Amino acid sequence: MYLRGMQKSALLFLVFLLASCQWFAPKEALKQDILSQDRQTVDWKQVDRYPVFDGCGEEMSQTELLACFTESLSDQLSVVLKQSTTSHSLSSSDTLWGIVRVTAQGHVFMDSLSTPSVAIQDSLPLWQSRFNQVFEKMPVVAPALKRGVPVGSLYRLPMVWSAGNQANDTLNTAIQ
Repeated sequence: MYLRGMQKSALLFLVFLLASCQWFAPKEALKQDILSQDRQTVDWKQVDRYPVFDGCGEEMSQTELLACFTESLSDQLSVVLKQSTTSHSLSSSDTLWGIVRVTAQGHVFMDSLSTPSVAIQDSLPLWQSRFNQVFEKMPVVAPALKRGVPVGSLYRLPMVWSAGNQANDTLNTAIQ
């Protein structure tokens, strides 16, 4: 009887030991497994919330936030084009492509500026300088969020110049 009780105890101990092996695994290895799974399942190219300017409500949908962000950028950049004497060098079909960066701290600036138009290639440094002056004066925005953490983000911003008379010149933008 005594031997049978020992066998049951040993068997129970062995089952407990095998079932609890994960408890003895290094915590770092478990963290790495979780991170590896997250990297495979999370879309790291999309943010959970776009940057937010004052006037754009936190309760807006993602689509509304993006539209508000784009409109706020467009309003700021339109001022530059309307006040610039070099805007006359733009034809009605010119498009400037800007790569806009929003840092995790909420600072906005233009990484680069390009255009398919050969006619205005020489004036790109001037445009870049003017746009950067606007971004330097721009208020800090609430940065994009990914899983609740502020992250830097990049946006490709086409700026299509619609020239008519000076009073009706407009800048159309849409983040891509």
